[in-house]
Formats: sequence, structure tokens, C-alpha cells
Amino acid sequence: MAAVDYRLEGEIAVLTIANPPVNALSLPVREGLMQALERAGGDPAVKAIVVTGEGGTFAAGADINEVSSGLVLKSPITREVQARMEAASKPLVAAIEGVALGGGFELALACHWRIAATTAKVGLPEVKLGLLPGAGGTQRFTRLAGPEAALEAITAGRQIPAPRALELGLVDALADPALDGALAFARRALAERRPLRLTSDVGERIRGVDPELFAAFRRKLEAKARGQLAPFRIVDCIEAACTLAKEAAFARERESFIECRDSPQRKALVHLFFAEREARRIPGLGPEVTALPVHRAAVVGAGTMGGGIAMTLANAG
Repeated sequence: MAAVDYRLEGEIAVLTIANPPVNALSLPVREGLMQALERAGGDPAVKAIVVTGEGGTFAAGADINEVSSGLVLKSPITREVQARMEAASKPLVAAIEGVALGGGFELALACHWRIAATTAKVGLPEVKLGLLPGAGGTQRFTRLAGPEAALEAITAGRQIPAPRALELGLVDALADPALDGALAFARRALAERRPLRLTSDVGERIRGVDPELFAAFRRKLEAKARGQLAPFRIVDCIEAACTLAKEAAFARERESFIECRDSPQRKALVHLFFAEREARRIPGLGPEVTALPVHRAAVVGAGTMGGGIAMTLANAG
């Protein structure tokens, strides 16, 4: 089966990402999206496009293996897919079921409109892997929801329930199922001749922002994220969205993403991600197994390692 399924619902092309289990944006998916977008764009019988995901999930982000191998940078990269989406002359609507996270949500943000199921969640959790959104996430999120919401959500990697995302302006409507809602929305957009909305051009919420907002947030981060690179670079990117021209702000995000991607912190956190995932696969160590309470600990040895372990235990109480 193709990584992206293409079918018609009347005059609407439905592009379905089909890369189980979480519809990660692997190279075959990116290639499939480009081909499907070209096909829909060049077909005069197609008047609108809906992008969705198979199996109750829109897309859960980049393929972590590709981040480590560098394949994530092979063309077409996510930014190139987004550029093709924004260049579409036909209404483009994302139908979000389940989750749209990381690169998956960045993909949805590049659509003209987003319709989410009431139980869906969206977010940009890259910070948990020592990264920041590298495909316009800090820019489009900030333009839609404003810098304050962007700072709180992106530096924490928070998942946002669909009703809250609607309040913030990150999605345009809720519907169950989301695909039916997206098809209906696309038909209304056609009937009303609604102008296409490029999220990268939205500017109402990034004008006249007090610089103290960013200074105060950096001070708050110092208390809970001292020594971490990605959270502070995220603040830089969100501030850039509010202070720089669009092209310069997007360029700042790309530069900051590369800095984080090449950092030892990112490598360590990705290693931890895979180690924890592998640990969950140990026979007999299922989700029903809970950790035993630890009240006392002893350290044998008072060298560099012993002292460090003792300090860690003391800090943990």
C-alpha cells in the first residue's frame, strides 16, 4: 500500500497518510504527499483538498530513526511539502483525528484550515528530545495563538486538547468525525469563495508585543530549565516571530533547529528515548508493573562517581 492514499469525494481530493502505527512523516510519506498534491493541483476536476491520517491518527511527527540517520534531511523535507501546500490554489483542509504532534502538527499548520475531532490533541513536543520545531512550528503556532500561548506550550512540549486548541485559534472547528467535518468545511469554503488563509502570513497576534514578555519568560526558564539549550532557543524563535520579517524569522528557526540537532543534549535525549522504549519491551515488565518505593539507599565508595551518586540521591530527598 502507498504511504499516502489518494481518492476522490466528489470534487474534493482526500489525501490519507498511511504509515502505521503513528503515521510518522517518513521519506516515503513526504514523497507521497508531494505526488498527491501535484496530482490534485493539476486535476481541473478537483476543487479542494483534504489531508488526513489513517487509523485514527493524523500524524505523530517525524520518524525518530530518520532524525538520527540524517534521512530526515533528504528531499523532499517537510518544509518543501509545506511550501507546496501553501502554494496550492485550491482550499486545503486538515482533518485531525487522534493526535497531530511535532512535524505532523507542523504539516497541519501549513494547511489553510484545520478541523479536529473533539477528542484530538495537537502539540509540538520536540523539546523533550532536545530539539525545537524545525518546519515553521514556532512561527505558525505563534502567529495563530499569540506568543504567550506559544511560549508556554512549545517550551514544555505540551499536548493541547482540541477544545483548547479551538480557543487558541490553532484549529478552526471541531467535528466528529473530523473527516466529515473537513469535507463539509471545504465545500462551504468553495461555495462562499472564501479567500485562502496562509498561516505564515497571519499577523494580528504578533504585533506590538511587549519585549518584557520574553525577558520574563527567560527568567522563569532559568529556574526550571537551566543548562538546557532547546527551551531557550524556542523562546528566541518565538520572539523572532514577533520582531523580525517573516523570512528572517523562519530562517532563525532553521538555524536554531540545526544548532539543537547537532548538540550533545539532543543525542543524549534521543538515546534516552530509545532506551526507555526498549525497557518497556522487557518480558514481564509491562505497564502493570509499578516501581517499588525507595526510602533508603547506600553508596559504597566515595570517589568521583560515588560522590555524584550520593549527591543525586540527596537531591532526590
